[in-house]
Amino acid sequence: MSTPVTAHSVAEPSRWSKTTASFIVATYAIVTILPLLWIFLTGFKTPPDSIAYPPKILFEPSVEGYVNLFTTRSRQTPEFLASLPPPQTWYERLVRSRNMVIGGPLEGGAALCELVVIGFGSTFLAVCFGTIAAYAFSRFRVPLADDLLFFILSTRMMPPIAVAIPIY
Repeated sequence: MSTPVTAHSVAEPSRWSKTTASFIVATYAIVTILPLLWIFLTGFKTPPDSIAYPPKILFEPSVEGYVNLFTTRSRQTPEFLASLPPPQTWYERLVRSRNMVIGGPLEGGAALCELVVIGFGSTFLAVCFGTIAAYAFSRFRVPLADDLLFFILSTRMMPPIAVAIPIY
């Protein structure tokens, strides 16, 4: 009987190389995640804090940006604000602290619905037409098939901004 052969690495990584690789991976992960964390935290800054220079790292969290996102506001004079009844909710107090009043909810629901329909519709049509074209190229003899396939592939190689100006 012969002894079974087990495959293994000839050069086992040293403790130093494992530590170095772990440090490089951890550093890359931190550098990659920091911009996403900064974007997330900026959502909880007040408008002046979000554009402050130098950037504020320590700040008092606020949801004013989200109130601004989901409501329609208008700037008013201090005299008009004094004539209004006291604010009833926390977001009305927040908006009034900036000399504004809430005009109502943001009228963006219909626009968001249109964007979703256009996005999913165009994706669906592109996949359907692409599937039909791929089937035709694979099953039938298409004149100038190589040239057409190269043209389709070459459009993926060109950056979209290169054709934006001529199309405009």
